[in-house]
Amino acid sequence: MNEKGRAKLSALPYIKGNRKRVTALVVSLAMFVVLSYLISYVLGSTSEPFYQACCEPYRDMLLTSPEIEIGEYETIEEWNEMVVAGMKEKIEEIRQVEGVSGAVMFREGRVSMKSVIGETRLPCFLMDDVTDIQTLMDYKNAKLTSGRMPEKPGEIVVDMKLWNNKGNACLEAMSANYTIVGQLESEFYLAMGLALPAENDVNVAVFHPDDGKDYGKLIEDAGIKLLYVSDYQTHYESIDGDVGELDKVERLVQIITGVLLAICLLVVLSLHIMDRHEEWCLLNSIGFSEGEIYAMALRELLICFIGALVVGAALTGIAGFAFNKFLCEPIGIHVKPWREGAVGVILTVFVAIYGCCQVPLFVNIRRVCTVDMIE
Repeated sequence: MNEKGRAKLSALPYIKGNRKRVTALVVSLAMFVVLSYLISYVLGSTSEPFYQACCEPYRDMLLTSPEIEIGEYETIEEWNEMVVAGMKEKIEEIRQVEGVSGAVMFREGRVSMKSVIGETRLPCFLMDDVTDIQTLMDYKNAKLTSGRMPEKPGEIVVDMKLWNNKGNACLEAMSANYTIVGQLESEFYLAMGLALPAENDVNVAVFHPDDGKDYGKLIEDAGIKLLYVSDYQTHYESIDGDVGELDKVERLVQIITGVLLAICLLVVLSLHIMDRHEEWCLLNSIGFSEGEIYAMALRELLICFIGALVVGAALTGIAGFAFNKFLCEPIGIHVKPWREGAVGVILTVFVAIYGCCQVPLFVNIRRVCTVDMIE
């Protein structure tokens, strides 16, 4: 009861009596929630796996190639022996640098992986000795889960995520003489094996703590000249240059979708508000003030908007689960389910639409009059 002894105007009678119109409004808003979230999810499934695969392994590891002096040689075999000997000397020097926890020599191959949209290539660490493979596995907490370890040149083990991603096809950029003999379990998309004799791209993987220090610079400060340094920052900049624009595309699509939805809903809500003019005049005739009618209309809209968020969240959860189950998991990629950017856009658009609805609502409330005054 209000101060005048009348019952307060409730928003529920209109909602119960106009289920079709209310349902249409709730479903329209809920579909915007689902659409916005799935756009973020799809674009995230394109970019996030590349960041995970190309950047995350290098938070505590960098790839480099120390400069070494090579004397005269007559054959590739002699060159290879001289390079390996010189590289091993440099590795011993690198291991003495403060903070460095280890280093192994490898020859770089390339394996491919795909996301829902797009494909990239990752380093395959080709060692001369199986003990170096085990060293890298131990450092990355990788465990052999099926198959066996490499025993002869040309044999490779890959992380199970990479195996699920493309299977044997991940070796398409490498020599046909390479074959996968085992699968690993780790946090990363790792690939490693024993190099074929023809491989001559000799590099060093340097292990270090994830403490934010520039270990490439520390190594050079120790007097070891490096031909290149590929660490987390350089990997991040490289992949961000390729797929970083997708974040802007995601925001743009969501904003355009939100603006179009807002325009459509404002038109629908304006017609809805105009259709209720006589009802509000009747309420005004029996003693309810414009303020009470206005508050009732706001509660009606608020219930619809909250209902749309609940329905949209439920539908989005189902759609996201299905997308992850049937598209992401089968190709060994992971996309974070909580999309804070999409949630921010959705809430912003809902608040904006709810705020914009006040204009036609306020205008029509000001036109409310008693029944005997209706023309």
